[in-house]
Amino acid sequence: MRIAYLNKVKMDEALPAVNFTFFNALGLAQAGAETHLFVQANHPDFSCGDVQSLFGMDSPPLLNWHILPVQKKWGIRSNQWFYRDVIKHLRRMHNTTPLDAVISRDPGALPYLARLRSRLGIPVFYQPHNFYVDLSLRPDLNPRNARKYHLLEKRYIGRLSGLLCLQESQAELYRRYFPALPVMASPPGFVRFEDYDPGRFRRRLLGYSGSLQLKKGVKVLIDALDILQNDGGDYQVILIGGRNQTEIKEIESYIIAKGLESRVEITGWISFKEVNTLLKKISVGVMPLTDIFYNRYLTAPNKLFDYLSHTTPVIGSDLPSIRDFIKNGHEGILVEAENGKALAAAITEIFADEMKYKQFVDACRQTGEKYLWKERGRAMLNLIRES
Repeated sequence: MRIAYLNKVKMDEALPAVNFTFFNALGLAQAGAETHLFVQANHPDFSCGDVQSLFGMDSPPLLNWHILPVQKKWGIRSNQWFYRDVIKHLRRMHNTTPLDAVISRDPGALPYLARLRSRLGIPVFYQPHNFYVDLSLRPDLNPRNARKYHLLEKRYIGRLSGLLCLQESQAELYRRYFPALPVMASPPGFVRFEDYDPGRFRRRLLGYSGSLQLKKGVKVLIDALDILQNDGGDYQVILIGGRNQTEIKEIESYIIAKGLESRVEITGWISFKEVNTLLKKISVGVMPLTDIFYNRYLTAPNKLFDYLSHTTPVIGSDLPSIRDFIKNGHEGILVEAENGKALAAAITEIFADEMKYKQFVDACRQTGEKYLWKERGRAMLNLIRES
């Protein structure tokens, strides 16, 4: 198959979307599709070699990079220039050798996807990372952007070939509003399993990776650590991430107020290669998501797949989106969201028995097999063929 994947993301920025975009295209290429990845970069000399260096891995031969410099025309800096240039390129490609599908995760790309299908007959697929169709369900959204994306989804989704949702709870929402459209769950994944460190159990190092936004629930992890310390527990926390100083300073202030500075390390945003090095050390991966609409029905956290790749037991909020991927008592423990006491109790439980801990590790390995990006790419290609 010949697939084009486009995303307005700037690959030289500190964003989770950078990881997802690279790995998604990587999985399609590993599964045997000739994959053309269209992205942006702030610096005109940024190349696929820079991406490979950031991630510490080579691109497969079937992955073709098209990195466009961010453009500013007539004093206007807009993603529309990116979309227009990519569509021109795709038309030329399709006229030479037909494309089997074009995929994008950008709501801003929806009009261009619909046009490709109507004018050239190319199957086009949207990979939503949110949900804007019914804003009455979304009091959590920025009204200005939400209204724009709402209009795009309402107007154009019905003109596409299908939706590739991140998980089943998100797919169910879209099926309600587009019953005639193929809407499929196509979860993300991880690239490879990492070596297991047998000393992790005794280390008592609690790990979190990703953004430090309030909706991610990091303060709940600090609350749990405070409870554990007061009960005499010897635990450390490493927060691997923080997209900017605003995020970092807010959580730092909370840590200082709790008197836990000596027990918590914040790395700031680091490369995937550096993240992997730190993830090898952690004993438990924590996902303390707050109970909001996005976390309940839409998210497929990169951190979950990072933990599975290291066969690290998971403690996470018991929300429908998370239950789509792991089961309570199997790969780890699910707890009530925004409940520091429940999280602290689960941490105590998971370290109570090393044999039980090893069972969690084995379950992560077993479950993780189906989330390797190569397998996810193969499944996505099958969904496209069947649409």
